[in-house]
Amino acid sequence: MEKDLLEVERQHLRNVVKDCDPKQLEEVEKRFALLYTYDAVGMEGHNRIPYEDVKRLSQAKALLEYSEREQKEILNHLKAFEFVVKEAKATHEFNEEKLKDIHEMLVEGIFQGGVYRNVNINIFGASHQPPDYIKVYDRMNKFFNNLNHFEGNILEKATYAHASIAKIHPFVDANGRLAKLVLNYFLMKGDYLPITVPLESRETYIEKLEAFKSEKDLKPLVNFFKALLIKRYEEELKELDL
Repeated sequence: MEKDLLEVERQHLRNVVKDCDPKQLEEVEKRFALLYTYDAVGMEGHNRIPYEDVKRLSQAKALLEYSEREQKEILNHLKAFEFVVKEAKATHEFNEEKLKDIHEMLVEGIFQGGVYRNVNINIFGASHQPPDYIKVYDRMNKFFNNLNHFEGNILEKATYAHASIAKIHPFVDANGRLAKLVLNYFLMKGDYLPITVPLESRETYIEKLEAFKSEKDLKPLVNFFKALLIKRYEEELKELDL
C-alpha cells in the first residue's frame, strides 16, 4: 500500500530537523509566525497591513502610519500564537478556559475578551449564519463534549474544532483568528506543523467551511487543510534541507 504523502513528508522533516542548525530552524519558524499573522489578521478584511510592515512592527512594536487597533491586532496575534505553540508542545489539554485565554490575548487592549457574545451577529456573504446568542453557551457545551469524545485522526479533530468555533462564532469578534489558532493547537499537539490559510485561498476556504456549516460535511475542509499541510512541509523542507 502506498504511503500517505503527508506522512512521508512529515517523517522526512523529522529526519532533517535532527541534523539542522537550531538557529536556522528558529528563523524558519519566525518567518512562518509572521506570514501566518499576516494571513490570519488580513483574512478578516479590515486590517491589511502589508507583510513587510508586519515584520517591521514585530520588531519596532509601533508604526506611526497605522492605527492603534491595527497594530494591536498584529502584535496580539503574534503573542497568542507564541502561547499556543508553548501550550501545544507541552501537550496541555484544550478546554473552555484555554479557549477564552487565547481569545483574551487576541483582543487585549481592544475590547474585553474571553466573554461569550450577548448579541446576535451576521457574517456578510455567508449562507449559514451563527446561532442566536442565547444558544451560544449550550452550543459551546455540546462542542466541548463532542470534542472530548471525537473519533478520528489528528487532522480530522483539528478541523472539527476549527470548523465548530467558526460555525458558532461564540465571541463578538476575532472568531476567525481564534478558530485558526485552535486548528494549529491540535495540529502541533499531535506533532504536525502549524499551517496558514493564504489570503489568495480565502474563497476556497470559505467554500469548504460552508460545506460543514450547512451540510455537516467535514471532509472538504479536511482535504483542504491536508493540502496546505503537505505544502507547508514541502516549503519547510526546501528551506532546511540545503
